[in-house]
Amino acid sequence: MKATFLVFILFFSFLKINSQILPSYSVTALDTASKGYYFFIPLKFGGTLPGYITTQVITDKNGTSVYYKKFPAGAPGDFKLLPNGLMSYSRNGKFYLMDSTFTLVDSLALKNGIIFDGHDLQVLPNGNYVVLGMENVTMNLSSYNYFGPNHTAPGSATATVKCGVIQEQDANKNVVFEWHCKDHYNFSDVDPKWLFSPTNVDWTHLNAVEYDNDGNYMISVRHFNEITKIKRSDSTIMWRMGGNANQFTFTNDAQMFIGQHDIRRIANGNITLNDNGRLTPLHAASAKEYQLNESAKIATLVWSYVENNTTFSQAIGNHQRLANGNSLINYGATNNLNQMFSVVKPNGSKVFEITFGDTLRTYRAFNYLTLPWGLKQPTLTCALSGTQIVLDAGTHANYLWNTGATTQTILVSNTGTYSVWVPKGQGGFISSAIYTVDVSMPCIFASVTEQETKAEISIYPNPVSDRLTINVDSEKIHAELYNSIGEKIFEKSYFQNTIEFPAGDLPKGIYFLRVNGEIKKIIKE
Repeated sequence: MKATFLVFILFFSFLKINSQILPSYSVTALDTASKGYYFFIPLKFGGTLPGYITTQVITDKNGTSVYYKKFPAGAPGDFKLLPNGLMSYSRNGKFYLMDSTFTLVDSLALKNGIIFDGHDLQVLPNGNYVVLGMENVTMNLSSYNYFGPNHTAPGSATATVKCGVIQEQDANKNVVFEWHCKDHYNFSDVDPKWLFSPTNVDWTHLNAVEYDNDGNYMISVRHFNEITKIKRSDSTIMWRMGGNANQFTFTNDAQMFIGQHDIRRIANGNITLNDNGRLTPLHAASAKEYQLNESAKIATLVWSYVENNTTFSQAIGNHQRLANGNSLINYGATNNLNQMFSVVKPNGSKVFEITFGDTLRTYRAFNYLTLPWGLKQPTLTCALSGTQIVLDAGTHANYLWNTGATTQTILVSNTGTYSVWVPKGQGGFISSAIYTVDVSMPCIFASVTEQETKAEISIYPNPVSDRLTINVDSEKIHAELYNSIGEKIFEKSYFQNTIEFPAGDLPKGIYFLRVNGEIKKIIKE
């Protein structure tokens, strides 16, 4: 409870600057198990929010935003980290790829006349890309009484029907595989409750593609309430799970799933998905994990999470299983929840949760416990100019401090926490780490607070009685030791990555050790 309270103090101290970036939001659950970074794009589902511009966002483990990029037109979607170390998002008919500096380095569009569908992009182990697309096909639907408000009216004899397509491209953007829904399904496979217009019909509505461990594809066919597995070598359907054409026996899950999103194969061999559910008759939204016997066609529900038994999701959402066994659940466009997404442990207890007061949603949200590259946030330095404390953000094109200042340096007269935003990549902004200044001990103990501990620096044991081991992932250690009143009592550089620091002769008390710029509080027993 104490740790959570301290983090909330930090969070609310930065509302002033965050309010200039995003509508107000709250971290409504936070546990020390929250790690890494969260990627998402807050948006107003089914409408607009006055004055709000759709924004890509990365927050740290505490929910403090550390990167953002605004998109005044053409809202982006599916903002995520790819296995090749690039980041991607969909927008205006393409998937865009950014490197670790948030600079656009490539883009991917569909070919062969296939219409762009921004639902999903996956990178395959061989470096190929697979994306979802659509094509419009004219069909005679006059014999299908599936349409209108009661789903009893016939379709048009010349209906324009959106049919899903899977397209795989190699690194040179050549199409090497393509699969068309219109060639493999019957129109009656659809769930009529997803259909309304008799002339313009969203038939399959693919929303996720997953390259399976055996080299074949699984797709989520939302309007069929179905997961289909496709044999890549000859395009045949291997099995169909859920919906009107279901081939599986479901164990522990008689309702199966409705309007699902985000089919994924996870490390233990099971599959996960986000079951969106439906209002009438009520089918509650839930995150699910199934163990599949694909030869016997048995799907056993082995784990699920329901936030609220009266909640269903009209659209969007995802379910990400993390490497530590926790699950990120993005609730999508729900009927009665303000939460955007939560991270829960296997027992259902919450690790992290973020809530927007304006009921903003996100298509998908992701948590990455580690990043393949550093965020390279601007570094703040503290110095004394006479009796005045000066924080310096370094040289950048422009600045936005949490105090409202827009200069490279600011004068600090009050103990507190400070941060600055500077430009990053093409139109984005990145924040410095939170910097704490104690005016009673100027600059000596200014430090990063509540940030992810750098994996490349380890200091142990702490508390220490005899020898303190310092290990870094570099060829040099620069160590400075200060006592509790700010006096430097030791400084030395070592051209090695591990040292044992003799602490046995130090008097008992509190010390501050700066190692390669990182400050750690050390207790001498």
